[in-house]
Amino acid sequence: MKYKGIIFNSATVRALQGPLAEAVRERRIHTAVVSNHGKSEVSEALGRAGLSVDLVVGGYDLNRRGKYRKPMPDLLFVAAAKLGLETQDMVCVTDCERDEQAARAAGMDTTPFTASESLIGQLDENPPAPAPRDFSGIEAPVTGLMGTIVGDVVGCVYEHDRTTDYNFPLFPPKSHPTDDTVGSLAIARWLLGDRTRENLIRSMVQLCNSYPRAGYSHRFKAWLRSVEHAPYGGNTNGSAMRVGACGWAAKSLEEALDLARQTAEVSHNSDEGIRGARAVAAAIYLARTGHPKEEIRSYVEKTFGYDFSRSVDEIRRTATHDYNCDVSIPQAFCCWLQSGTYEQTVRNAVSLATDADTIAAIAGGLAAATPGMEIPQDWADKVFGMLKPDLKAILADFNTMTE
Repeated sequence: MKYKGIIFNSATVRALQGPLAEAVRERRIHTAVVSNHGKSEVSEALGRAGLSVDLVVGGYDLNRRGKYRKPMPDLLFVAAAKLGLETQDMVCVTDCERDEQAARAAGMDTTPFTASESLIGQLDENPPAPAPRDFSGIEAPVTGLMGTIVGDVVGCVYEHDRTTDYNFPLFPPKSHPTDDTVGSLAIARWLLGDRTRENLIRSMVQLCNSYPRAGYSHRFKAWLRSVEHAPYGGNTNGSAMRVGACGWAAKSLEEALDLARQTAEVSHNSDEGIRGARAVAAAIYLARTGHPKEEIRSYVEKTFGYDFSRSVDEIRRTATHDYNCDVSIPQAFCCWLQSGTYEQTVRNAVSLATDADTIAAIAGGLAAATPGMEIPQDWADKVFGMLKPDLKAILADFNTMTE
């Protein structure tokens, strides 16, 4: 087995003071310290010892109470993702049973600290890191997948601090992209490359685990941090919130429906999870190809059995905190169908006082696909500026592909 990365703990990282360090440097092997201690504490200790690694993941990085510390494998999954590797491409240098258990649960090989120099002959070689991309001066898109992302960011603060005020403040402090954005861009990245089931899972696992505190549900988080990645029958709106790219990449309605099914089935493989994803992808495809709203409404209602007859005001008065697709899809569609602009759509969605970021992400994705309902440029610019470089790169490449 050849390894592209090595995981240490705060003690075994001393192996980088010996001959292993030269091989790691020459072959550009990715390194991380994963510790149950705090990240700052570990970083300070590394500095005092004159040691350097690519990444430090501390025991409180995933949860302020340290809920996912070793021997649970979560920290290792996240470290691998942040380094751009799969867990089976890494080896964990261990000195205790706790680390052994965590590594085994993550699908990583292990080697004892006392035998760490034996790894030299087992190290692969990584290619040089690509030059950073320059996104300065780029005007953010006002259509496309950006519609989903802006809706997510506008709604994120109001997911828990719910409001029925249509005139709620835009972009208050702590506004940020959440799991809706990360999941959507993971699917967009899959659509840019090899569209196999294996690559879809790989793209979702790597990107989502790179943003471990984006707000995933407990079941999806467990799916991300498992070795098998077996579908779990989810019927919540997670399959619908991330599917927008399928509607933009498809060359036909049939392809949009098929791509949506594939993206849902890897986790949300229930009838409802698949139905919700297909409805959203189909509507985006139809909207961006010039079909009028009423035609789209009729198609989605007849094909998927949803009811879009309720007014936004009625939904606002009676909405419950239900995250299932059969509830979320009508809410999002009604907000879009009963609005004339992108801003009206997203304000309607957030002010329902339900799952604000996801309803706004779905509704915003529908609006941005509708001619004449483009995102306000200042909104798009503000949100584009919030994206980390890797997310900007995916979005830019996807926009180029779908132009």
